[in-house]
Amino acid sequence: MSRIDLTTADPEPLEFSERVAAPDGTGGDDVVSLSAATIVGRVERTARGFFVNGWVEAAVTLRCVRCLEEFALHLHESITVELLPVTLAPREEETQLGRADLDARFYLEPVLDLAELAAEQIELSLPMKPVCSPSCRGLCPRCGANLNVDVCDCPAEVDPRWEGLVRWRPTN
Repeated sequence: MSRIDLTTADPEPLEFSERVAAPDGTGGDDVVSLSAATIVGRVERTARGFFVNGWVEAAVTLRCVRCLEEFALHLHESITVELLPVTLAPREEETQLGRADLDARFYLEPVLDLAELAAEQIELSLPMKPVCSPSCRGLCPRCGANLNVDVCDCPAEVDPRWEGLVRWRPTN
């Protein structure tokens, strides 16, 4: 039941709890692996469409953008989405969106795909630049050593444009 017919939530709110697999490629290149997501929530009929609230939870293995080591991240994100028929979508080419518009999705058919919703929420909650720890020192740009593990023996390189400042010492 990873797809919900929204018309069944017409007279009474519909509750759901599913374990769904996110589509391949969810999260981009920095995601090494992604567990099946648990998505729990409730769909209610509103005057304009449907309102979905709940949460999604998944375990993700990411690659650090500084040192390229893999690390685990546990995601637990709340979901608050208004589902509206596509007839209510803005028709102008350039439309200024308000804060409330960012949590709206439009549908052609009154069906909610839980795997798609979970993948969307996971992608929104992933860090743009995943880092294993705030103190990660990354890789040496010359020899490629992981500076969190090894001390690099490469000599310090000074940009020739700043060389004069390195030699300059104020006298007091």
